[in-house]
Amino acid sequence: MYSSGSSLAVIGILIPTLVHVSLFTLIFMVLGAHRSGSRVQAALVAVYLVAIATILLLPPTAEVRIASFARVGQDYFGNVGPALSRLFGVPGLVLDTRLTSLLAFVYTYHYLNWFIKADVIRWTAVPKARLAAMAAASAASTALYFYDYAFGFTFLLALSLIHILLEFPLDALALRQLGAAVQGAARGWHAARTATAAPRSRPASSTVSKRARRSR
Repeated sequence: MYSSGSSLAVIGILIPTLVHVSLFTLIFMVLGAHRSGSRVQAALVAVYLVAIATILLLPPTAEVRIASFARVGQDYFGNVGPALSRLFGVPGLVLDTRLTSLLAFVYTYHYLNWFIKADVIRWTAVPKARLAAMAAASAASTALYFYDYAFGFTFLLALSLIHILLEFPLDALALRQLGAAVQGAARGWHAARTATAAPRSRPASSTVSKRARRSR
């Protein structure tokens, strides 16, 4: 893989994308739940983590797989494994069910998560001119695939990577804010624990003072 420049290019694009749609989506979810104090958002974070754990630890067995879905998946994505095998120079590369399920879940949830946060994005407040420009850009991007599939894929992949790089400052800010929130919660827990333990020591001191008075 090191000797192949194309494989390193693919990895250099896909790994930041995967980190973006999985790790930073989780960070934004946790930070949003902390700020709002919403139990529903906290439950969504728990569901997200449980879903990932279930995909990795309990992959579907042959008995529970739907045959029609398996055929469709093979028809549309069966050539991905051999293509990556040739690209990376790894013969017989097979995409594990857990890996493909994990990728499908984190990418889909990342997209749906932004539609869930309608109050943050304020879709209803987008000016009509900007909305029309977005629709035209989307149609033009789709048209690139019909013109030249390889060119359309390369162009949109470049836009995707630019989007990820431009969001790095926001990711860094979210990490700092989440770290400050965790530190504040730890300090509050420590202060509460100290305040709870303090009254327990008072009877001992009062007993000592009573004994001192008696000795006098």
